[in-house]
Amino acid sequence: MQSKIKPFVNSKVENVVIKDKPVKRIVSVYVVLALVLALPLNGHTAEIVDVPIAASLPDIQAEAWALMEMNSGWVVAAKNAQEPRPPASITKLMSNYVLFSELRQKRISLDDMVPISEDAWRAEGSRMFADVNTRISLEELLKSMVIQSGNDASIALAEHVSGSEPAFAALMNKSARELKLSNSFFVNSTGLPAQGHRMSAADILSLSAALIRDFPEYYPWFAQKSYAHNNITQYNRNKLLWKDDSVDGLKTGFTEAAGYCLVASAKRGDQRWIAVVLGAEGTKQREKAVRVLLEYGFKNFQSASLLNEQGGLASVKIYAGEADELHLQVANPANVVVPAGRIKDIRKIVEHSPYLEAPIQTGAAAGMVRLMLDEREIYATPLVAMSTIKEAGWWKSIIDSIKLRWRETFDD
Repeated sequence: MQSKIKPFVNSKVENVVIKDKPVKRIVSVYVVLALVLALPLNGHTAEIVDVPIAASLPDIQAEAWALMEMNSGWVVAAKNAQEPRPPASITKLMSNYVLFSELRQKRISLDDMVPISEDAWRAEGSRMFADVNTRISLEELLKSMVIQSGNDASIALAEHVSGSEPAFAALMNKSARELKLSNSFFVNSTGLPAQGHRMSAADILSLSAALIRDFPEYYPWFAQKSYAHNNITQYNRNKLLWKDDSVDGLKTGFTEAAGYCLVASAKRGDQRWIAVVLGAEGTKQREKAVRVLLEYGFKNFQSASLLNEQGGLASVKIYAGEADELHLQVANPANVVVPAGRIKDIRKIVEHSPYLEAPIQTGAAAGMVRLMLDEREIYATPLVAMSTIKEAGWWKSIIDSIKLRWRETFDD
């Protein structure tokens, strides 16, 4: 049975700003969630957000670029971020994600001995120089793919998992849909030129965040500076690993169609930023652009995790229930980004009904919490019931019903 929720009225909560007028009755969680859809969504799908600051945007010489704070998923600066483009070897991040997923599900093992087909051996571009008709451990191939972008390793791994590279690309597209990469489509595992093969800068940020979040056991491989096979030592193409100690991954790329591309992540303290540049004119230009973007993020913004109080954020009176009080918590704690030094200026507005009638189910919507900076709403999330309260016995229900009718008479 649906909870009986009264119209919101003002209620005092310590250190919380309350609106002066009632808001409309909320009849279900779906209505509350609808109010949130226009706001930035917390998580790891890149959401382009306007966070006003005094500093001007950096001058980035590239066809497309974007900067995201990872915990919030907020993109605070961007150009052509939703435009699908050839991603070159940045494609391998999607291949990595699929392979890491297969490892976690134990469908493959790092100890697997993977055959090197003639197609893999003949791969163009960057290679680990795997010999045809040999077998190499999956771990070696995967590290080659991550560290020095081996196309031969990528194709061999794709064939090992799916039987063919096109079949593996279908797995990549399935994972892309699950990650909500709406401007991406994969034809191969390498990023070598192919009609229809594309990614957007925003999708690359989302995928990078997913790799860091979902596979912490493998992410340190992206920080390794060199890899050797067949007595040949090759070096990580992400030269920012040598130039900025806070940079710890991810991937470079280049084709004639894509231009020079780079996505990199850096962590300083509890903040992590990810920057991507697509279609730069050269290796130095892409490195400079990403460094400028990362510095812009760390210097001008501050991230914070809020609304994570233990024990709930508010409580309401319950009528006709086995309990007389219900604690409310936020449906989704907030990860936000604000101009540097302004975390202390965030105000919290709590809106909820002063009383409810049982029965009430855990998770039932009972209000809203809004975070405000100056007069701007920067985040909103529903307040929901922390527990289930069953309807009381007939005697208490009668008494509480009388009390409630009396209260409603005088509230009106």
